[in-house]
Amino acid sequence: MNQIRFLTLAPQEEGSVKEEPVSEVRTRPTWQFDWALNKVDNSVRKTGRIPKALLLKIFQEISKAGCPGSNQTLLLLQSCGAVLPEVLSPERTELAHMIWDKMKELGAVYDTSHYNALLKVYLQNEHKFSPTEFLARMEEANVQPNRVTYQRLIAAYCNEGDIEGASKILGFMKSQDLPITEAVFSSLVKGHARSGDMKSAENILSVMRTAGVEPGPDTYLSLLNVYAEKGDADSIKKTLEQVEKSEGYLLDRILMQVIFSLAKAGYPQHIEDIKGRIRFERELIPDVMNLCLTLITHGFEDISFSILRSLSHLSREDADQGSFFLQHCVNRNLPVSKLKQFCKELKEAKMHSAPLPFVLRCALEANRSALAIDVMKMMKEEGLPLRPHYCWPLLVAYQKENNLKGIFDVLKVMHKLGVDLDAETYTDYVFKNFPDTETARAQLKENGCLFESVGLCVAELRSEALRGRLDNVLSILSSANTPAIDCRLFRSSLIFGFKSSDDVNLWSKITELLYKDERYCLTPPGPTEAVGYFLYHLIDSMSDSEVQAKEERLRQYFHQLRKMNIVIPTSHYSGICRLLDSSQVPELIKDARLLCSKKSLSTDNIPESAKSDVSALEKKLEKRKAENQPITDVLKQLIHALCEEENMQKALEVKAKYEPDMVVGGYAALINLCCRHDNVEEAMNLKEKVIPRNSPVALDSGKYVALIEVLQKHGRLEDAINILTEMKEKDVPISGRTVASLLRILNAAAMRGEVETVNRLHETIANLGLVQTAALHAPLITVHLEK
Repeated sequence: MNQIRFLTLAPQEEGSVKEEPVSEVRTRPTWQFDWALNKVDNSVRKTGRIPKALLLKIFQEISKAGCPGSNQTLLLLQSCGAVLPEVLSPERTELAHMIWDKMKELGAVYDTSHYNALLKVYLQNEHKFSPTEFLARMEEANVQPNRVTYQRLIAAYCNEGDIEGASKILGFMKSQDLPITEAVFSSLVKGHARSGDMKSAENILSVMRTAGVEPGPDTYLSLLNVYAEKGDADSIKKTLEQVEKSEGYLLDRILMQVIFSLAKAGYPQHIEDIKGRIRFERELIPDVMNLCLTLITHGFEDISFSILRSLSHLSREDADQGSFFLQHCVNRNLPVSKLKQFCKELKEAKMHSAPLPFVLRCALEANRSALAIDVMKMMKEEGLPLRPHYCWPLLVAYQKENNLKGIFDVLKVMHKLGVDLDAETYTDYVFKNFPDTETARAQLKENGCLFESVGLCVAELRSEALRGRLDNVLSILSSANTPAIDCRLFRSSLIFGFKSSDDVNLWSKITELLYKDERYCLTPPGPTEAVGYFLYHLIDSMSDSEVQAKEERLRQYFHQLRKMNIVIPTSHYSGICRLLDSSQVPELIKDARLLCSKKSLSTDNIPESAKSDVSALEKKLEKRKAENQPITDVLKQLIHALCEEENMQKALEVKAKYEPDMVVGGYAALINLCCRHDNVEEAMNLKEKVIPRNSPVALDSGKYVALIEVLQKHGRLEDAINILTEMKEKDVPISGRTVASLLRILNAAAMRGEVETVNRLHETIANLGLVQTAALHAPLITVHLEK
């Protein structure tokens, strides 16, 4: 087809160059994406970039809904260019094409603004295309080009040094009396230079002034870029000095783009001079970050790092610099030697307090198992602590792939690094890959990764108890090979096992072992307290109907314990009596009385067990710390003891003092404690620090429910909804108790007449499919009755 024919299409606008969003009838389907599009818009305004993950998420949501609006489609297309500095240009263009085709398939109607947006993406991504064919596509779609279209087509020709093609469009614009703006002249500077005619390129500035158009930042940037492409440092310097002298300014953002052009053209030796002219002030941080990201994306990480180092004078003690840099280096698969070098220099420059642990986190989030292991080895060499939960994301990834070899390899590596894996690691991430613990143990042994430890033993006890196999629990506890284990480490699982079994003899024999075997009562004041706590929590975990159904078995259980000379403190006996009374089994209270020694009953001597327990653990912890021995297990026991004592202030002080040695289990107990004490801020801070939403590791359902309850109680409804969403995303098991708790939270809000809270929580729970029972809908009625 004849090119001039397309140029005869009447321009849509002759006035403003600005592309206004297309007005559209706002129907309900488009409203639901306003939040997402606003998020994209805000991201660009604040940082000058958009995370690829956010763009893809919104694209997928709009595709799923099948109702793309004109403005939504336009914003998605505009987001596929320079605002994606972490993505290579060809991939950005491919993304734009995917969005274009999918939105068209879903019924989107394209106008001039959409074609102009696609042109801009092509230019920013340096995508080679035929301007003639592009105009043909517009004509075929019955879409008329406007002045912006022609300007960008001229830029496309000039990018290829095709001055003849650019001149034809330029001539057409003049014939239509369309104003020739700075953008056109800037393109012509590049076009002449890339055609090999530098003299004409430099002369464009004089032509502009003759035409009454004063050269501005875009023109000077175009000229500086063509000098950079040729490595002409003298001309760059001369032009910069001329601009500074005649115009009175030097735009830092222009200088940053010149740096990128020099890097791409292979002239890094001239960058230092340009860098020295930039004012690295706080307001430039977003632009500097985007330059660093772009340089890394294109393989210029050393230049990027030198730019990053220019921000060192802006460092603050309470904030790390360079996290974005390290994360992108991980995402771009930089070799571990480079990462090590960058971490070392950032630490030495005091720009980042913990670069290696941060790189480890990035590697784990990116599912880069080999890199994660290499980083852990470097951390070991530098004497940094390694925690069992560092390997959890690796185990989760291999678990999803059913890759047992990968799991075995991780266990071997962690053992080689001197990390004693805890019970949570085996329970949640190893044993779940096998039908039972016997198979797990056999497979671990066969593959050379059966490392006998307290953690492994506790995990076996928990697993067997949760399966209701109390005979195996008794066997493990009775074995002379079982190491000393504080019974609190498996108490919750054991309670679950007791509730799922009706064998009173097994209940009694296990309880007798806990009472009489010193291995299971490692801290003062001894077995009386430990068993007292166990019995209290056993009854407390049972519903009224469960207590009533098991009344006779509980009676037999109490009598057998009495025959075994097992007694509990008065304080625990009193608590058990209150629980039994609320469950309406008054006769059973008389049998529980058998467990309280006569001396205790007559003197009402309540031992200060928790205080003694905490004191002993504190001394043990300080001693181990002084001797430079591992303190993780003792610290976790101390945190749990303080939580049982409900001493939140002390528990948080201990956490702060020994934070480098804290493990996930300790944090989880603290989160629960803070929820019980209505300390919503501290609970959320702990949760976000250790188990953020993007982490593959999850809390148990009970702790998530506790967070939801305290959040909605304090009016933080959006955070409560985010927790529910996280439960769904992480496939947190929903038990009957969890369902009952969620219904209780809904009913409590309904009784308070909180219509919005009930509606939002109900909608989220129902949409996520967390609760599937008719009782879920009752609060929707109750709240209006109360209102």
